[in-house]
This record gives sequence, C-alpha cells and structure tokens, in this order.
Amino acid sequence: MKSLRELYRIGTGPSSSHTMGPRSATLAFTSNYIDAISFKVTLYGSLAATGKGHLTDEAIRNAIPVKHLELVWKPDEELPLHTNGMLFEALDSKGNVIGTMEEYSVGGGTLLSDQTEGDIYKEKFTSEILDMVEKNYGTFWEYIESVEGEEIYDFLLNIWNTMDESIRNGLK
Repeated sequence: MKSLRELYRIGTGPSSSHTMGPRSATLAFTSNYIDAISFKVTLYGSLAATGKGHLTDEAIRNAIPVKHLELVWKPDEELPLHTNGMLFEALDSKGNVIGTMEEYSVGGGTLLSDQTEGDIYKEKFTSEILDMVEKNYGTFWEYIESVEGEEIYDFLLNIWNTMDESIRNGLK
C-alpha cells in the first residue's frame, strides 16, 4: 500500500471510480493544454455504460475550464488496460488535435498512472503488519507514524471532520 491517503479520499460521489478518477484525470490533462480551444473526452466500457447515472459527465464538465467540451460515450468498446478507460484530446481553433492522453479510473478515485509510484508500506499482508507492530512498536499508530510521518494525523483529522460533516448533512 502506498499510504493511508490512498484509502481515504475526499471527493464527489456517488462512485469514486466514475467521478473522482475522471475528475482527477481531466484536471491533469487540461492543465497541460491551457491554450486549447476545446476538449474531447471519450469514455469507454463500464465507465461509459454507467457514467451518466454516476455523474461522470458532471465530474468532467466541472473540472474543465470554461471551454467547449465534447463527451463521447462508447459503452460497447474498451481500451486495452481496464474497462474504465478514457481518451482525452485537446484541440486547437481549427479542430486539430494538439495533445492526447489515455487514462484509466481503476477504483477508489485512483488512476492507473497513479500506480507507478512505489509503496511506502513494505509489508503486504495484515499478518506481517501485526507482527511488525508486536516486535518493534508499542501500538499500531506508532507504526503508522513511523511510516507516514506526523502529518498523517492532520490528514486523518480532515478525513474524520469531512465524514462527520457528511453524516450531519445527510441527517438534515
């Protein structure tokens, strides 16, 4: 596992693979083409088949600067690496493609390109983590802090506050 930051993410719903992942990919792509006149995003496979109900289009629209956007839905086609594939295209004033990016939303708001970074936790199984804690640390949280650093507490407090606020909003 890379970090607890990967397990707990704050974003839009109702489906992190259909909103958070596409939104992050859109932001990453459009930031590289600020001079583009328009964008075309083609959604494939499962992402296209259920994306409208999961607000994928809204997540992408809300992440694109005020420019023209064309969304293409291809539920019966898949890109080679994952069923939640996306093809981004940046276009100039004549409609010429000036840049492309293929990306995949692989679940939990994670993009396939995110998975190139290394894990910060070397243990792969819960039993290994528990053994490490028992032999080298007084508590589980001391182990977490040794791997993540003290700043993990601020991150987790923000997650808790957001969850608490969501619950309160839901009850209203």
